[in-house]
Amino acid sequence: MKKVQVHIPGKVMLAGEYAVLKGGHSLAVTLTRGMTVTVEWDPTAASWEIQSDLWPSPKHVVDDHTPQSEMLCRAVQFAAKKTGMHGGKVSVTSEIDVEHGIGSSAALRLGVCAAFFYLQKQETSPKNDILPRDSIYSAWQLQTEGQGLASGYDVVTQYVGGLVEFNFQYSDNKWTPHWFKHQLESLGQFVQVFVGGSGAPTAQTLQTMTSWLDSGGRLERLIDLSENLVDAFIIASQWPNPVNLKNLVRACSASRALFWGNPHFPSNIASALSTVPGIDDRWSWKTTGAGGEDAILLVGRAADLESAKAKLASIGWHRLDAVFSESGAKILGPLAAISEIDEPQRSHPTKSTKLMAKTQEKPGKNSSKEQP
Repeated sequence: MKKVQVHIPGKVMLAGEYAVLKGGHSLAVTLTRGMTVTVEWDPTAASWEIQSDLWPSPKHVVDDHTPQSEMLCRAVQFAAKKTGMHGGKVSVTSEIDVEHGIGSSAALRLGVCAAFFYLQKQETSPKNDILPRDSIYSAWQLQTEGQGLASGYDVVTQYVGGLVEFNFQYSDNKWTPHWFKHQLESLGQFVQVFVGGSGAPTAQTLQTMTSWLDSGGRLERLIDLSENLVDAFIIASQWPNPVNLKNLVRACSASRALFWGNPHFPSNIASALSTVPGIDDRWSWKTTGAGGEDAILLVGRAADLESAKAKLASIGWHRLDAVFSESGAKILGPLAAISEIDEPQRSHPTKSTKLMAKTQEKPGKNSSKEQP
């Protein structure tokens, strides 16, 4: 019997919704709340017993071809087939509420793949305590099977940990992710995450939103606004002065305005917050991820967010009980293994590399205020 416990953090998408599927960049950050996947591999067993803290009793996967209705069972079946590990026990405990849209599905897929591949590699390299990077690709494969469209930003962010900028290329049936890990710096001083809605089913929301963006001719505008918002978050997190925070508030407002009127836009939240003083001037807000009633972000100085927080509380929304974290996927226990966070090879500079070079080499009009 061989056993491993893998912890995967939750995540919040700050910018890049839908644009990342069309060649743009995304920016996401991991959280202190996460999910733990435990796999006990028994080479003598012929089936998998699977337990989730969401289920009253265990379920079983007995082969690699019988269709599975549960996401967790599909992930176990997939990983078992990939690794040739045919039996044992899998259990999942989670601090990530499904309806909050903070990475529960990606965490589950990544955690299962990482645990199975880790145990497989221990057979040949018992001293290797690094979570295999193969688990990223396999988790992305599971995503595409489950929801059709998937950039993979979430599994990469949750594997790497911290504030992660991401884009990808897909050609000749090959998915190639690129990422850059920024320092968190001051992000938590001006970004707060709120939850309270019923959530948005990712696959359905993705399909509806993609059609809405295509039919309205909004894609080109979306990518421009999204790239500007990614830049604004990065710059404000490194240099949180009044000028950069003001630019971030404006970028959030412009991004949210584009999504106004879509089939999943949370009009009840918009209506409630529209009366709060200082909106889109001293502070702003935006949806995250697929949109709908997933988590939302409040952006601004803490003192400027008090009235917005009170208004959200009046309609049943509250601040998420978690903070931003630098940690990515890791093994729990004596080995304390972590993910391979070294950068993949790139054929061209990342957007953030160009941004930082431009910022350092050619200061803008307000350079004395924008620089640290």
